[in-house]
Amino acid sequence: MDLNDLNPRVSQAIGIGLLIFGLIALSNGGSLGGLLLIAAGFYFLREYRKAQQEAEVGSAYEYDRRHYEAPVRRQPETQIYTHALKAVANAGLDPEAISVLPVDIGLLVYKDHEEPIVHRTQAIDRDVDFVQPYVQLRLPQKATGLVRFEIIDRDGEYVFIYEDHHDFKRGRNLLTPTTRLPIHDAYPLDGEWELRISADGVLLAVHQFGWQEPADDTIRRHMREDGEINNELRAALAENRLPELSLDELLAMQEEDAEAYR
Repeated sequence: MDLNDLNPRVSQAIGIGLLIFGLIALSNGGSLGGLLLIAAGFYFLREYRKAQQEAEVGSAYEYDRRHYEAPVRRQPETQIYTHALKAVANAGLDPEAISVLPVDIGLLVYKDHEEPIVHRTQAIDRDVDFVQPYVQLRLPQKATGLVRFEIIDRDGEYVFIYEDHHDFKRGRNLLTPTTRLPIHDAYPLDGEWELRISADGVLLAVHQFGWQEPADDTIRRHMREDGEINNELRAALAENRLPELSLDELLAMQEEDAEAYR
């Protein structure tokens, strides 16, 4: 019989038994036999202890292996959207080579006093009331700078311009203007429009989007375009809470911005 094949508990029992018999033998005058039994008992107890240590090491290794080899799930805060990288490339930049990287970009779409819907790549219904651009920039360190939002229609006309200074933290920074673009029939709501993002005069992203016929209300309730607004965007909107303005006031603001740009 191979002693290595014994169950550790069996080795422990044999070892204890041999120790007991060895002590009894010594007490009865059998010194040599008693010593041999005690030595054998210690041997089996040592094998038991060795098996226990190997089992503990094996368990620790198995835990570490599961811990380190388990697939790492990408968390939402680490996600970089493909359409954002495409927008960077449209601006003539290499996403791998720039330090200020747009990782998300799109428009918040408002209709009938409902909560805005995020549009990243999905076309926008022509009957919406307002659109509000947003961008999320990733920076390697703290910085300050001037960020500019521009929306250009299919004819190359600037219909929305907004810029403001920002203090950036290291990591991700979600930015959205404190004004929106009112949508009305005067705009050519077809073809390809562009949302452009610049920082300190450097064009960072050119995001292209389009328009579509309004979806049926029943379909709209079940299809939320690119997704519902997340908590981070909701917090950004709360910080940039817009005053209640009339359509004429909003149009006047847009005309002033356009004149200032020209």
